[in-house]
Amino acid sequence: MNKRSFILLLAALLLGACDLPGVTEQAAFLSDNTVRLEIDGEKVFVYSPDLCQLAFNEKRCEFRAHTDTMLEYFVVSLDAIPQKAGEKVAATIIWSTPAGERSKENLTLEAKRIWGEALWLCDESRHYAAVVQVLE
Repeated sequence: MNKRSFILLLAALLLGACDLPGVTEQAAFLSDNTVRLEIDGEKVFVYSPDLCQLAFNEKRCEFRAHTDTMLEYFVVSLDAIPQKAGEKVAATIIWSTPAGERSKENLTLEAKRIWGEALWLCDESRHYAAVVQVLE
């Protein structure tokens, strides 16, 4: 292998190992079980038990988290609740911003991890990621 090929191969390996800006960093995402919504690698809502409430509608496969004032929130609606890691489901995400409500429909989320009542969901591009909790 010549020097140029080796450098190109090394660059490709390093690029593949790095997380790109504007996407959710998988290792950090999967190691934190805090209920939250991440858009383009930024945490746009993080659940705090002192300031927030959680809701789950099993029939509608819908997860909700909002502040006590209900001014900040996110909603994740799925076509089914994933039962194992790697399972993909159709989803809609709605969230609040200072400029008003935003949404993303026709999204496919993959269950990256399932542990107890917590589900780690992320789209293939890693622009949309959420940790939600099934409430009994």
